[in-house]
Amino acid sequence: MKHFDRRKFVQLGITGGTGFLIPGIGTAAFAAAPQEILKVNILDFGAKQGGVERNTAAIQKAVESCFNKGGGQVIIPAGTFLSGAIYLKSNVSLYLEKDAVLLASPYFKDFPERQPKPAARYQESLKRAFIYAQGEQNISVLGPGILDGNAKLDGSGEFKEKNPDNPIFIWFDHCDNVLVKDVTFRRSVWWTQAYSVCRHVHIDHISVTENYFYNADGCDILDCDDFIVENCNINCDDDAICLKGFTNTGCTRGIIRNNKIRSLCNGIKMGTDSSGGFRDITIENNEVWQTEISGIALQIVDGGIMENITVRNILMNGIGTPITMRLGDRNRTVYGELTVEPGILRNVYIGNIKATVNTPEKYNDEERKRHNFHPYTSSICGIPDNYIHDVTLENISITIAGGFPAATADDALREIPEVSKKYPENMMFGALPAYGFYIRHVKGIRMKNISVDIKQKDGRPAFMLEDVHRSTFEDIKTQNVTPSPAFAIHQGCSDIHLD
Repeated sequence: MKHFDRRKFVQLGITGGTGFLIPGIGTAAFAAAPQEILKVNILDFGAKQGGVERNTAAIQKAVESCFNKGGGQVIIPAGTFLSGAIYLKSNVSLYLEKDAVLLASPYFKDFPERQPKPAARYQESLKRAFIYAQGEQNISVLGPGILDGNAKLDGSGEFKEKNPDNPIFIWFDHCDNVLVKDVTFRRSVWWTQAYSVCRHVHIDHISVTENYFYNADGCDILDCDDFIVENCNINCDDDAICLKGFTNTGCTRGIIRNNKIRSLCNGIKMGTDSSGGFRDITIENNEVWQTEISGIALQIVDGGIMENITVRNILMNGIGTPITMRLGDRNRTVYGELTVEPGILRNVYIGNIKATVNTPEKYNDEERKRHNFHPYTSSICGIPDNYIHDVTLENISITIAGGFPAATADDALREIPEVSKKYPENMMFGALPAYGFYIRHVKGIRMKNISVDIKQKDGRPAFMLEDVHRSTFEDIKTQNVTPSPAFAIHQGCSDIHLD
């Protein structure tokens, strides 16, 4: 097997490469050097289609046979195949052909409980999995077929909403060289996919749909190094693409690009679990649409360091809040540790953003049963004596379409609580005293070429600064149908330049 080192992986992502050098399970980028790929069909091991008879044993036998022969592809052919948990082995690809449906069993007994090694806080949220691997390398799930979680929306099934014992579609733990490409995930009963403490992860051209259960995230990256999530179409109940840091490892050297995402919660989010932090992450060329909470949420509340973050070229349409940045001190501990060092949030660039703020549409009865959040102001907030440092925002256009309760001048006078230990979210402060950006406990913010246009009456200023220092605001344009100032600056601010 040929492996990428970390530096080469990052170069691959930046230059637009398409996959890993994994014989038998790589992508078309390596067609110039063809080789015979072992293909093992589950039908040859007794699998029966129809969605009634469980095929767990037959599929696992196919995986073991493929592994014992040095690796290759396990083929799920056209048809519906009911199955319980599958354990994927090194050098093995699970390939779902066109019109193939791998249907999850609706019973807990078919999904044994798994444990991360070593123990980690994410075991509180990840218990069981449809496709599982731990400590494996060169593994993939590929093909135009469908993974179906078999969610029972009427509550008649064993899997109930908001239950972390429910099985996730894919959970790969401590694995190296992971590729998930082209497959469709639908009807998840918990998080759709999670990659915990993995290296070299590539998620490409996947679709997530019909995820109506609460907590049905689209894609969760937990404490991973060197990852790419690209070209995906994700529409889900909970956060669409979510990075989390449960351990001291955190997430490092990642790219999230060219995705179209919708969520009844957040679009692209770092946190809330943030113990290990997030470093050297690029989020670019994504479209976020009809998302109820935040389009982009950058949050450090459990210690950890968030630094060297780039967010650029993002189109948002029908968003509750375009940008939420939060440094707090909820301070969940890493598993087995007793104390948490204060978090750090610094060196963030956000540029070329076009956003329309509106109450998102609900497209069917199931969605209408779910969340009902109103839009809130974009915010960049640290806490007293723990500042956010060195943030640049430029070339940002926000249009607040209206159609929700209007704020008044009284809201501009509200004293905003710190709530530093509260779960971080765009709505955590209530109505904020500005309609464009509320900025507090920040040093070194630079905002240039920012336009905020509100289409309904609003008695607040566009920008409110509180405990902000060493900061510059250039070429700021605001438009409000209610006469109000562009800036309100508290006396506790210093070294503020308005150009």
